[in-house]
Amino acid sequence: MNNRSSGLLGIGGLIAGVVVLLAARRYFPALANLLLILIGICVFLVLLLVAVVIYFAFAKPKKTEEQKAADEVQAILKTAKQHLMGLRRMSMEIKNAKVRTLSTEVSSSIDKILRILNEKPEQVGSLRQFFHYYLPTTEKIMVKYKELESSGVPTMEVTENTIDCLKNIKAAMEKQYNNLFESDILDLTVEMEVLTQICKRDGLLTDEDFQLEKTNIEG
Repeated sequence: MNNRSSGLLGIGGLIAGVVVLLAARRYFPALANLLLILIGICVFLVLLLVAVVIYFAFAKPKKTEEQKAADEVQAILKTAKQHLMGLRRMSMEIKNAKVRTLSTEVSSSIDKILRILNEKPEQVGSLRQFFHYYLPTTEKIMVKYKELESSGVPTMEVTENTIDCLKNIKAAMEKQYNNLFESDILDLTVEMEVLTQICKRDGLLTDEDFQLEKTNIEG
């Protein structure tokens, strides 16, 4: 049966239903009223079902706590990258070679941190001070220095202070980068100790082996 035949059959059924209802209203008014009530209920239920289906079809699924946390991490990283881009832009525009070099090195250190955090987003929460203070403040310092340098105001003292500040910031960023691997170093140390103890327990290594190895290293 094709669509056209189905359509004609549906129209025919509708017409037949109307005829039956009119006949019932004439000869059996009580039955007709009952049929009208039943039809009304069916129509209401169908419309209610359609509304529910449409609601669930277009309603946005609620985010889980994990999804919310992941979105927050991505937003923090996105803002950090914007600060980094601003810092790099300032670095390229600064005239003083030493300040420019140090600013570029600081940018590289920050970039290394962000690259690791992209791979280990679970560590973002422990670096909130880095994101909310260190990074935006470093960018702000370079913006202010660039403005003073462009104004023509003597900046010898400011330049010296900026150089000292950038050196400290660079050292701090390098330390921050190294701190990201503390858990990895700890895990590796524990794994090696456990492996060594298992080898000793299974008789694969003895205290003499350790003493010999220590002698070879010291020698």
